[in-house]
Amino acid sequence: MKQSKSIQPRKQRKSHFKAEYHIRNRKMTAPLSHALREKYGVRRLPIHRNDKVTVFKNKSLDEEIKGKVIRVLPQRYAVHIEGHSKEKADGTIVSFPVHPSNIVITSLNLRDKKRRAIIQRRSRKEITDEELAEDIFDEDEELAEELEDLDMLEDEDILEEDFEDLDIDELDEGEEETPDTEAKEESE
Repeated sequence: MKQSKSIQPRKQRKSHFKAEYHIRNRKMTAPLSHALREKYGVRRLPIHRNDKVTVFKNKSLDEEIKGKVIRVLPQRYAVHIEGHSKEKADGTIVSFPVHPSNIVITSLNLRDKKRRAIIQRRSRKEITDEELAEDIFDEDEELAEELEDLDMLEDEDILEEDFEDLDIDELDEGEEETPDTEAKEESE
């Protein structure tokens, strides 16, 4: 369907909601943060999964929401963000969709070669492939740090399991357990 150039609101709404997929994808863009604008020389880019974003127009809450993009739905003009969710009446937690015009991209996912090509084509300043590759390696370091944090949490869970195995009933309330008392109990 061809985009309407009419000034009639009903025809504009019709062309918006009946738009073809390639036109919807063009509308699913968001502005970059000021730091990324200076770095890449690009003002807006399409939203992709695993981009880090900030919701700056939030009707439901007054606080600023930051998180990773979980899912992009061009057919509904919706973006689902990790951490932006609401609880339904039955207690299930559901991610809440956000329109891409209310989002600012703060960190890019540069794994896609086509996306890197878009940045190089649109950029007002020259960006080499090496600079883009450095950003990919920076993302890999962030992922490695997140994995290390998860490993540390797993180690803490193991420690908690060790404490659960201790029999609290064996300890007397008036007596404190020390290494000396443990040695005496083992010898008996």
